[in-house]
Formats: sequence, C-alpha cells, structure tokens
Amino acid sequence: MKVSVAIATYRRAWALPYSLSSIASQTRKPDEVIIVLKPSGDGSEEVISKFSSQLPIKLVVQGKGNLAQAYQMAIDSASGDIILFIDDDAVAEERWVEKYVELFESLPDAGGISGPIYIAYLDNNGMLVKTQLYSFTKSPRISFFRRPLPELSDYVVWLSVSGFGGSRKVPKGGCIQVHRICWC
Repeated sequence: MKVSVAIATYRRAWALPYSLSSIASQTRKPDEVIIVLKPSGDGSEEVISKFSSQLPIKLVVQGKGNLAQAYQMAIDSASGDIILFIDDDAVAEERWVEKYVELFESLPDAGGISGPIYIAYLDNNGMLVKTQLYSFTKSPRISFFRRPLPELSDYVVWLSVSGFGGSRKVPKGGCIQVHRICWC
C-alpha cells in the first residue's frame, strides 16, 4: 500500500522542523511527503530543503487561496493509495504511518479515518515534556458548528464546518469511496 503524507503550511517555519522530524523518524516511512507551501518569507523553504535528503518531498507552491484549496492541491498531487494529513505544527508519534496502514488494511471499505488529538508541551530546547488528550467542551454553539459539510454529508464519518468529526448511519451501499484520507 503506497502512502502519501500531506502537509499544508503557511508561516510555520518555526514548527516545520518538529513536524518533518516526526515524519522522518516513522517506523514505516511514507512513499511521498507532499508539502503545499503558501510562501510567506519566514524561511519555510529553507526548512523544507533541509529535510529533502531525509524525506521524499514533493513541494507544491500555492500562489493564492485558502487552506481548503491547499488540501485539494495535496490530494490532486498525491499518488498514494492512502493520504495521511498532518498539520504543519503537529508531531506524529513514531508508529503513526504504520498504524494507519494497518487500520486501512483491516478496514478495506473505509473512506476516511481520524484519530484523537493530543496537546504537546515542549520545553525551551524543543523536547516533549507533557501531553494531554484535547477535549471539547459541550456548548449550544457546538451543535450548530458540528453539522457536516454538504460535500461530505453522505460519508459514514464526516468533517464538520468546524473541523470536528462526527458520524451518522448511512444505508449499506450509500457511501462511495473516492479517496482514503486520514487527518491527524
């Protein structure tokens, strides 16, 4: 199974070394790392260049547009059987790719899978000192913002307008798999 890892980045030169280091140290290496870069003059290009010998990077430059368009550019550029998305300021645990490959292999009809989010705290030297599970508080506003995007309303698991995951029952045969995607 060929794996594409996708990262959309803008003004995050300070965070990219952590994210890219975590991808470079995976137990199961991705077949390609697609970085959609919206240039900002913050040095992101230099950071990406430093990792080009460690990772099979495919750089896509985004001249204009928003994050949703950056994700679409990553999807259009991916050649993997599955696409794993990670934020430019996120750090993947060392078996992240391996675990999602195993999960997609065990669930061949899955169109998309998401996982828990942890908040990481780093010391002044960039070393991980603490993590905790990120939890969402319940409020009347969340129910409004947790409605599915219209494009994804027929999926078994969907992303909402706020990015929070949700689910609903879909009749057998009601879900058509287009891409196999994971958000971290």
